[in-house]
Parts: sequence; structure tokens; C-alpha cells
Amino acid sequence: MGQGPSHDEVHLETRVENPKNGKDPQGLALIAHGRLGGTFDQPPVRLLAEYLRDERQLRVVTWNARGMGGSGGGNEWTHLGVWLGDAGISDYHRMLRESMTAYVEDFPEAKEAPLFICGYSAGAIFAGCSRPPISFPQFAPAHYVLISYPVDLNPLIGIHKSGSYFRSVEALVQGHGWENLPAEFHGKEPEVTGVFTVTGQLETFVFYGMWTGILGSKNARNILKQVVVEGAGHAWGDKAPRIVEEVNKWLSTL
Repeated sequence: MGQGPSHDEVHLETRVENPKNGKDPQGLALIAHGRLGGTFDQPPVRLLAEYLRDERQLRVVTWNARGMGGSGGGNEWTHLGVWLGDAGISDYHRMLRESMTAYVEDFPEAKEAPLFICGYSAGAIFAGCSRPPISFPQFAPAHYVLISYPVDLNPLIGIHKSGSYFRSVEALVQGHGWENLPAEFHGKEPEVTGVFTVTGQLETFVFYGMWTGILGSKNARNILKQVVVEGAGHAWGDKAPRIVEEVNKWLSTL
């Protein structure tokens, strides 16, 4: 499965937000939510969206996954391809391409516009498997923000595809190694400004430590930052503001 669509397109309920101060956005961010009842109103998604919109002055695009809210199509309970992540990845590619196109049409003078590719839970898998098309030179190399990447649940979500999902993130920090990298990149990963993972301490199990160690060992580009937040679980609850705090700290070091 590469960058091309693997599922029929369906209507996705989409929210496009520009900075509340009325100024033109200085860049673009996309955030995908988690599954099993998740929507674009999940606290980790909303808090990050509001921060990127108002503090970083970005246009922020979020959407409800298939079968959720006002989005069409079947959900993970009714379609195997949705459960495995095929549809979520295909939809992220589509949203990324359409959002970049709209941004350039709205702001044709844009140069080196910041680009954030983000996701929470299963949405982090979809984000990690997405690459900005090379046909948009108006954007700077992407920032990846992966919240609660479901390391220990990835084999359950992706089944036979889980290895490819892990390699997609490893390749971002290594510069190569993902078998499903779109052909337009000729085997070399696009430049990336940074890859940031933030995970709750209560969702870190045995495989988390193993894989994050592997990920760190492959950080040949020196662009990876991994953070674990003490006392936070997968839903985050009252620890959700820590996501924004940690993202802000990371961005201040770049």
C-alpha cells in the first residue's frame, strides 16, 4: 500500500480553522483522531488544534473518520480495511493533498510555510504513514507530532501491516527504509524538520520500550524527540494540557 488511494473516497466531515485573531495563517497543520468512538473533538486533538491555530498561527484541519459524526462510509467495526488502517491512511493522504492545495490557492505568495502532520492514537499511525507530495515547494519540511502512538496495540490494529506502520516512522528519522514510500521520492525520505512523540506513562508496556529503543537507534537524521508524561494514560484526562506543554517545549528547541 503506497501513497495512492486504496479505498473509494467518501465524504469526511471536516473542520478548517484559521487563527482567531483574524490574521492570515502562517502555515498548515493536520490532526487525525483515534478510533473506537473517537472524533475530532477528542481533548488531545482539540487542545493541539487550538495551540497550533492560535499560538503558532496555523490553519488547522481536522476531520471525523469514516462512519463517525457526519462522515460517510463504514467504521472499523463494519469494514476490515478500516480496521487495518487502509482507509484511515488513504483518507489522511487525501486530506493532506487537498489541504495543501487549498492553502496554496488561498495564499499563493506562501514560502517556507510550516507544515505539521499530526495524529492521536490510531491517527498517529495514519500521520506516520503520510508524506507531503513533492509538488508543493511552498512548504517547509514537515514537523511530525505523534500523540499516544499505539505501540503495543499496533499489531492488533494493523495485523500483518503493523511492521510496515512501524517502519514508516523509523524511516522518517533514518532517511530510508520504508517499503511503501511513494515512488516519487525514489527511495529517499523527504526532508523533515522534526519528529516528536508524546506518550502517557500509563500506556507504556513491554513493547513500547523495545520499539522506542529501536526508533532512537535509527535516528540518523538527529530529528527525533520522545517524551513520556508521568501519570498520563491513553485518554489523557486531566493530563491532556501536558501534550501542548511538551509540544511547545520541543518547538522552542528547533
